[in-house]
Formats: sequence, C-alpha cells, structure tokens
Amino acid sequence: MKEMEDWEKELDNIDWKTVLDDIDRALADNLAAELGFPSFERLEQASELVVDQYYVTHLSDGRWAWWNPQNYAHEDPAYFSDKQEITAFIADFLQLDEKKMVQLQDGLNQVIQTKRCRCCEHEFNPADPVRRDWDAGQEQSQFCSAECAMETVLNEMKEDFDR
Repeated sequence: MKEMEDWEKELDNIDWKTVLDDIDRALADNLAAELGFPSFERLEQASELVVDQYYVTHLSDGRWAWWNPQNYAHEDPAYFSDKQEITAFIADFLQLDEKKMVQLQDGLNQVIQTKRCRCCEHEFNPADPVRRDWDAGQEQSQFCSAECAMETVLNEMKEDFDR
C-alpha cells in the first residue's frame, strides 16, 4: 500500500506542462528530420508560412513540401513534384479566387530552394543570413555550416596525408 501512495505522490508532482512541451519539441524535431533538416528552427527558417500554420518548403531535389507543425502528430507532410502541382493543391485547399491565385504564384516564386549539405546531407537555406557570417564570399555554398566545411577540409587533408 505504501508503494502505491509513493507512486501517486510522484505522479502528482509531475510537471505535465513540461512533459507536453517536451513532446511537442520532439514532434517538431521529428518533422524537421523527416524533411531532411537538422532541427525545427532550420526547417522553419528555410520555409514560408502560407496560412494558419501551414508552411511550404522547396527541397533541394526539386520537390515541394506542405506541412503544419501543429497537425504533424496526425498529418504527415505532403510532397509535390513541382511548383504547378503544389500551386494547384494550395489553390484547392484554400479555395482561392483568381486574384489570390496571382498572389500565391508570386509568393511561391519567392520561396528559396534549399540545398543539401555535402558533409552532413541535411537540407539548408543557402540564403540564411547566418551563412554570411562565415561564408561572406559564398565560396562554401555546398555546406550548411562552418563546421561541415571545416570537417570536410580536415578529412580531405587527412586523406591526402595518408596517401
């Protein structure tokens, strides 16, 4: 009986808000991983908000992804092979009139296509302002971060040294 009381006391002391926040964070990071990004923040930074927590991302392989972080637990991201396909989907989803269609097309024309890092193989936004801090001359455009660029250079140097 004492064990049951101890268990109930511990259960009462659980901070459920923290537990739920941890679950939400894990779901967001899983969504990012599914789309090829190292973190939810990097995914969000490389995406454009369309409406009501629905985002669009133009992936390095040419596909487009439509996703919603709040619905991710029961709704997987949708993938589209090209801009025309995602435009038609969004127009139907939002029941857009002709004027709104023009706005949608203009908006999708501004979405930057991500790149895949040569080192870690994660997707990244080549126009991320943080990249200018370490690659101002855009000479390392195949890498998502300074760490990946350095790791590749060091590995190449090691391979040259081992020969």
